[in-house]
Amino acid sequence: MNTVHVLDANALLDFVEDGPGSDRVEQLMNNALREGNPLLISVVNWGEVLYISWQKRGEESARATMAGLSRFPIQTIPVEIDQISKAAEIKAVHKIPYVDCIAAALAELSQAILVTSDRDFQKLGRRIQVLWLARP
Repeated sequence: MNTVHVLDANALLDFVEDGPGSDRVEQLMNNALREGNPLLISVVNWGEVLYISWQKRGEESARATMAGLSRFPIQTIPVEIDQISKAAEIKAVHKIPYVDCIAAALAELSQAILVTSDRDFQKLGRRIQVLWLARP
């Protein structure tokens, strides 16, 4: 059975910026290619990567970054009503930022492992499985 991973925006940003978790994200991408292990990101979190990249390096660089990322084995998943409902539940119960709730909801609904270094997800306890990336 394939192991499914959901990327939080900061995991993808770490990869782009060659941060401390970039090697692990690269390994997951290689596994996605070699073994067919799905690597997912919500379209909302994909947008978060775009706007953060835009803020840091400007529009042209951000768009080039996203074009480059689109060549990797990452499936962008549209947000459907069941994911929005699950995200609202997570927000109401755990009080984490809503965009993080979108990633957590996708992981929960997909029975996937969330890949992140964002410590806000600690508030979820054991609700979802998390692969913690290295922190500086």
